Amino acid sequence: MKRNRLWWPMLLICQTLFINGCTSVLWNKNTFAHYYEPAHPTNLRLFYSSQERELLVQYDEARDGDAPVRRRAYYADRNAERVNNHCKPSFTSAPDWQTLHPIPISNIVTAPVPTSFQGLCAASSSEGDSFTLYSKGEKLESYNLPNYVGTSRRLKQVLLTPFAVVIDCTIVGAVAAYYCGPSMLSALNGRSL
Repeated sequence: MKRNRLWWPMLLICQTLFINGCTSVLWNKNTFAHYYEPAHPTNLRLFYSSQERELLVQYDEARDGDAPVRRRAYYADRNAERVNNHCKPSFTSAPDWQTLHPIPISNIVTAPVPTSFQGLCAASSSEGDSFTLYSKGEKLESYNLPNYVGTSRRLKQVLLTPFAVVIDCTIVGAVAAYYCGPSMLSALNGRSL
């Protein structure tokens, strides 16, 4: 009967440990996370690529912390779903500049924007994290700039998981020894090994 009473506290302690232990803290979505977002100012530039027949977006990207600002470029349409789902787009290096046609950008939608190649122009949002593409005064599409969590955290979590599990199991073993040790020693008292 005394043993049954000891198992309940031990079970509750083990459950609490696994819910709040090292392994669960390690796999928290904010552990080792780096967030990437458009820098301020974004230095947004848009181009129409004759070769790819697509809109090339070029902007400055900042990472949380003290990392330097990086210049990034990606094709808008083929990465639209990834960007809207807050995933990292497939970045590209700057292609041949002779096949690119610059698209003028205005910060205000109502202001008259000079048109460019095929009558394209764009209006940037006041926050600088999105823009809207226009063709001959008609709205074509609105795009968000990438805002995503870096992937390097997954590797760190996988590599540190065995150590976190060992620490959690050591704590569970210590709690079990504390509760079960005296009753096991008294049971072994008088017996030969």
